[in-house]
Amino acid sequence: MNIIISELKGIKSLDNINLLIFNDAKVLILQKNIPIDIGEKAKLYIKPTKLFLSSQKFDYENRLKVSIQKIIKGEILASIICLYKNFEIEVLMLKEYINFVNDAYLYFKSSDISVLEVLND
Repeated sequence: MNIIISELKGIKSLDNINLLIFNDAKVLILQKNIPIDIGEKAKLYIKPTKLFLSSQKFDYENRLKVSIQKIIKGEILASIICLYKNFEIEVLMLKEYINFVNDAYLYFKSSDISVLEVLND
């Protein structure tokens, strides 16, 4: 869960700062120690606590339109299972902020997503 497979379409670099531009997200890394080239696919991972979910659409660096599949309310937190394309993404939020119907937008910073693995086809 919380893994998206996406294709790399560009790289911007300045000194030791690198912005990997995938079809579905932008990933900020300090040193490009990941052996990936444009056109290759990778598994991207986002921690459930680093995601923000909203029913409103904002202009933000990483935004995914998702559909809410399930909400599990706990004592303090709620686990919200979302579907983006064919990928399940879990979001952990304080339970008092849960007011979603079906569709929502998922937001995250480019520094909060990481490349888990480069996929060789």
